[in-house]
Amino acid sequence: MLILPNIPTFSKLAPASRLEQEIDKARLAQLEAHLPVLYSVLAFNVLTISTMFSRVAPPVLTYGAPSLLALAGLIHALFWISARSKKIDQKQTGALLKSAHRFAIAFALGYMIWTLILFSYGDQWLRIQLVFMVIITNFVFGFTLAHLPRVALGLSATGVPIYLLLLPIFGAADTDLMAINLMMFALFFGYILIGSARDLNKLVEAQLRSADLAGENGLLAYTDSLTGLPNRREFFERLERVIAAEADGGLVVGVIDLDGFKPINDLYGHAIGDRVLRECAARLELFVGEGTTIARLGGDEFALFLRGAPSDFDILQLGAEICAALKAPMKLAEFQAGLSASIGFARYPKDAMDAHRLYERADYALYFGKQNRRGEAILFAPDHESKMLLNARIQQALRNAEMDKEISVEFQPQLNVRSGRIVGFEALARWTNPELGAVPPEHFIPIAESSETIHRLTRAVLRKALAAARDWPEDIGLSCNLSPRDLVSVRALNQFIALIESSGFDPGRLEIEVTENTLVADFDHTARAIEQLKAFGVKISLDDFGAGYSSLAHIHRLPVDRIKIARSFVHEMRASSAARDIVRSVIGLCGDLGLSCATVGVETAEQLDLLREYGCEVAQGFYFGGPVGADGVAALVAANRKETGRPALRA
Repeated sequence: MLILPNIPTFSKLAPASRLEQEIDKARLAQLEAHLPVLYSVLAFNVLTISTMFSRVAPPVLTYGAPSLLALAGLIHALFWISARSKKIDQKQTGALLKSAHRFAIAFALGYMIWTLILFSYGDQWLRIQLVFMVIITNFVFGFTLAHLPRVALGLSATGVPIYLLLLPIFGAADTDLMAINLMMFALFFGYILIGSARDLNKLVEAQLRSADLAGENGLLAYTDSLTGLPNRREFFERLERVIAAEADGGLVVGVIDLDGFKPINDLYGHAIGDRVLRECAARLELFVGEGTTIARLGGDEFALFLRGAPSDFDILQLGAEICAALKAPMKLAEFQAGLSASIGFARYPKDAMDAHRLYERADYALYFGKQNRRGEAILFAPDHESKMLLNARIQQALRNAEMDKEISVEFQPQLNVRSGRIVGFEALARWTNPELGAVPPEHFIPIAESSETIHRLTRAVLRKALAAARDWPEDIGLSCNLSPRDLVSVRALNQFIALIESSGFDPGRLEIEVTENTLVADFDHTARAIEQLKAFGVKISLDDFGAGYSSLAHIHRLPVDRIKIARSFVHEMRASSAARDIVRSVIGLCGDLGLSCATVGVETAEQLDLLREYGCEVAQGFYFGGPVGADGVAALVAANRKETGRPALRA
């Protein structure tokens, strides 16, 4: 029995069935390219040998048999030429390879029997020529069938030795050396054949591995690794394809932002935050249907688009359902997470005609919702666009603004609730632009905070406020606000400290106000910045307490000197017992912790009386006086000193 070498047919790195299928496809591709040429050459070879023996062998061997062999070779060549243009599945591939096996064996056996019979009719030189032609043909046959290694090796191992034995027995003198030399070539041929088969397998395996890696890279490039949803890149590419394919159809884009995720992530760690995001993604996937795509754009921001032209009511209804699904409590092993979501929608082609403008408008609707109707779905409206254009103008004007010339500072008094004496002023930025005129702070400050422009603005306000406060009485303090960007920028913070140091103003009289949202944005960096300011001697006030994501952990973990209760609670004290209870509790908490407590937005005597009753220390608001320019502070303080004992400073 002929034992063939072990030729590898599968890889440890890829499933055997898949690798073998790919190897079969590669073999078939090679056979389609080479077999037509092989059988055409063999047909010519058969006719050449028959001509050589036409004078010594009977016609049946020189005309009949070779004609059959040549015709079979040409027909098979034409068959493989026609196979090139056909689409072939895996089942047909296997059948074609088996057909190639069978025909190659049948043709080779017929060729070998025919040439062995012819061998007996030739003289010594004809026999030598025949042996050489047969062995060379065998090598060509074997190389062409190298991608069917078992067939090629089997035929070579069977046919070549027979002819090499016949050569020294019936050939001329010294043909035994020729036989030995040809045998060495045959062995080398077998070695090359085995290596070729192995190389093919390795090549196919490498291609499969490369394809798998490309697939994985493609998956990573277009899929969010945490949630499994499409990522930002895939979302926009799909959106652009849909718009291009359905230019006349409708489309709705929504941008979703989680409200309250940042505190969870900061307080409980990124592992819990990741679980919350995966749970949110799972809930959002419940809304995926025909024509609907949901993606994670990054952080706690998700997006969706749905084909069709639903009514505004249906869009808002969908948004309400999504908000409700995300608001439902999440029961995790460690705790029960609670958050909400805000959604902004924009419609194609009504609101925008391309993917990125659609996203911008949906994002602005989201921004508007977070500012005015947090936790709800908002449709982009025409007035949003006018606000967008105005914001763009403000943003451009801020970039080009000469801060020292255009920015001015006003000061709002802060009074001791018991004595009525002014104890400090809060610095408030005012901006008058040559083109836009006087721009309200609620318009330009949020826009400045969205970029590095806020650093220039803060420096200008701080420089002017410190210069004005340098001449105040020593018992009058100064309060200034720092934005989240100011606190997380090491360079900007160092510039502010250098500015305070060079101003000549006592750092102990300066109070820096930070909002709870500032802490939520980046607690670790903010905490380090606050500690640096405290080390310099500055006081720290937690502003708008209760308006954002209030957490006692912020008070416990930070060196805070004062808490300023949000104005919304002060406004609601008269009508809401809950608001009164909250204000009373926060004031009591401050007393227990040894912190000063302040309130803002005091506008009535009733509010002041309640705050005095609850034990609040400092208050500010229009009941005491509106903001004044730097040149009006001295007169205001002097008037207050004369009327110490009652808050008589009404604007």
